[in-house]
Amino acid sequence: MLLIACPVTGADVLVSADRIRSVTNHPTHIAVTVACCACGQTHVHRTGRRWAAAGAAAARRAEELVPA
Repeated sequence: MLLIACPVTGADVLVSADRIRSVTNHPTHIAVTVACCACGQTHVHRTGRRWAAAGAAAARRAEELVPA
């Protein structure tokens, strides 16, 4: 069982393992594609420390930019 946040309805949804459509390993994160029970669509959920760190590093770089 997985607890996911549905981006369409905004609800937390408990889905069973047979709703997992694919798991893809990337250098910065793991992408899990899940068929959502709440809205019927498939959603990609990304997880991993490097994925979060990459997002935080991009946010830090954006703060350093000077407006023209």
